[in-house]
Amino acid sequence: MAALTVIELGRRDYAGMVEVQERLAADRLAGSIGDLLLLLEHPPTYTLGRRSEPSDLLHGAGWYRERGIEVSRTPRGGKVTYHGPGQLIAYPIVDLRGVGEQPAGADRVDVARFVASLEGAMADSLWELGIPAGRIEGLTGLWVDDERRDPGDFTGADAASAAPGLARGNIRKIGSIGLKIRRGVSSHGLSLNVSCDLEPFDWINSCGIETCRATSIAVELGGEAPSVESVGKAVVASLASRLGLEPTTGNPADFGLAEANPANSVA
Repeated sequence: MAALTVIELGRRDYAGMVEVQERLAADRLAGSIGDLLLLLEHPPTYTLGRRSEPSDLLHGAGWYRERGIEVSRTPRGGKVTYHGPGQLIAYPIVDLRGVGEQPAGADRVDVARFVASLEGAMADSLWELGIPAGRIEGLTGLWVDDERRDPGDFTGADAASAAPGLARGNIRKIGSIGLKIRRGVSSHGLSLNVSCDLEPFDWINSCGIETCRATSIAVELGGEAPSVESVGKAVVASLASRLGLEPTTGNPADFGLAEANPANSVA
C-alpha cells in the first residue's frame, strides 16, 4: 500500500502556504516526493477563489485589516471563505492518477470522486463525535441540518430542497472544499470548523451564498470541542482509508518546511 505522508505544521500564514503548495505539487508531479497531507491552521484570512466576485466581500479590504483579517487571492477553485485559528486545514498534495480507478486518457482524473473522499473524511470524523453531516448536491462542502439525524439522511439532498432550510438557518456549513488540480496532482483542500470564531463568516457572502450560516464542532456540541489536532487525526485516518493509502508521519524539515513562516508558526 502506498504511503500518505502526514505533516503537521502548526499555524502558518496563507500566502506562504500557497507558495509551499506550488513547490510541493511540482515535486510530486516530477515524482521526487510521494503523496503528502499537510495539516495546519491559518491566522485570520479571507481567501478569494477563482470564481469570487466583488460582491462576495461586504466591506473593503481596509475594514477587514482593521479587524486583524487579511484578504488574499488564491489559485484554488471556488469563491470566498474564511480561515482562522481553531479551524482544521488539510492540504493533500496527491497524484490522483495513483488513487483508485481513474478515467482513461492522459492526465484525466476523477476529481468528483476525490472531492467526495474529502467530504466523506470530514463527515466520518464528525459522526465519531455524534454530529451528523453530509453533502448537498449543488453546494460544495459539508453541512449539518437540524432535520437530518444521521449521515445517511443526506442522500438525495440538493440545493433546491435545501433553500428553505438555509434561509431559516436550519442548514449550516461546517466544512469547505477548495481544490487546485494540475496535471492530476491536487493542492489546497479542506477546512473544518472545530472551535474557530464564526463571526467573520457573517462579514462575507460565504461561498457566494447570501443565506449561508456557518457552524462549528464547538457550537454543535454545545460549547465543548476536541482539539484541532485530534480532529485532524480522525480526518487523516478516514481519508487515507478512502484513498487506499497508508498514513505515515513526516518531518517538516525533510520537505523544507521547518522554518517556513516562523513568525506565525506555533508548537
